[in-house]
Amino acid sequence: MTVAASVAGAALYLDSDPGGRRRPGRRERIRDPVLLPLPVPEGFQLVTDETLGVAFPVPYGWKAGKRTAQPVTYTEETGLSELTIGVVGPAGSHPLAHFEDIEANTKTHYPGSHRRLWMQQTTFRGQPAAVWEFTFRGRARVFRAIDLGYSREGEREYDIYLSAPDFDGDAYRPTFDKVRDGFSADVS
Repeated sequence: MTVAASVAGAALYLDSDPGGRRRPGRRERIRDPVLLPLPVPEGFQLVTDETLGVAFPVPYGWKAGKRTAQPVTYTEETGLSELTIGVVGPAGSHPLAHFEDIEANTKTHYPGSHRRLWMQQTTFRGQPAAVWEFTFRGRARVFRAIDLGYSREGEREYDIYLSAPDFDGDAYRPTFDKVRDGFSADVS
């Protein structure tokens, strides 16, 4: 089961304790990274998806999934961690409202399968955005996901999403951050 039907990632500076953990109840700040050209992080390759009009870094060794719909998915070699980039258009009033709708639908159709860790309205690259981190129950284990959605109403909403087994969630956060920081929209 994939809870993240339209999911995303964000450029986050986290309020954290000395151990690097996010402190509950603290507001997250999103920074606006520089747009193209962006350097590709070491250990990553740049992927351009003309169908979505986006470019983003993907870790070496991660494989593109079989594409049956608009989002593009990459999976690391164990098949347990997944990166999804999606575009929704036209966007609704705010990405936060979109995430709240997805969450409500998930609770209705998959009771008890999802637990919100946090969800927050913010901005990303000068546009309205939302960040959502949650856990969800897969067939054999619990997964942790982080999602960033950003858009202006009536335009395209871009989503950057990463999920990993819950016990590895913090280990995959740097991957999410590098994908988010290197993400570019409206490329062709």
